[in-house]
Amino acid sequence: MKQLTHAASGILLASLALHYTSHSTLCVLCWAVTWSIISDFDVYVPTLEHREITHTLAFALLSGALVLALGNSPSTPFYASLASLAVILHLVLDSLTPNGVPLWMPFSRKRVRFPIIGGKIRSGNWAFNLIIQAIAIGAAIMIIIP
Repeated sequence: MKQLTHAASGILLASLALHYTSHSTLCVLCWAVTWSIISDFDVYVPTLEHREITHTLAFALLSGALVLALGNSPSTPFYASLASLAVILHLVLDSLTPNGVPLWMPFSRKRVRFPIIGGKIRSGNWAFNLIIQAIAIGAAIMIIIP
């Protein structure tokens, strides 16, 4: 998926989280969007292959664990959970593409695609990306404005 699509999914996740918490809107929004796109930092690291270790359940869980280990405030568990959920949402979106994601790596290199429609959507499909972005932003607006 495109970065903007992943960012839109982060906005949706932040909107859902804000519906159930009193944390700062800007902090939650920036945090969720950052973690929703962080899996794709592998394209900037020459020694990493795209959609490998950063696109795994282990990476999602380690992201939350890292936040828990480094944080020392009462809101740390909230932000750790949000980080892991944002990465998992990234994995779900990328599992819709033909390449899928190596969800169970390092235990298995087999790529996982989302059931039923997984593998049928190209990451560069502008129409699908636009639809996902519109749904995510629309849902976020509906959550924020009751």
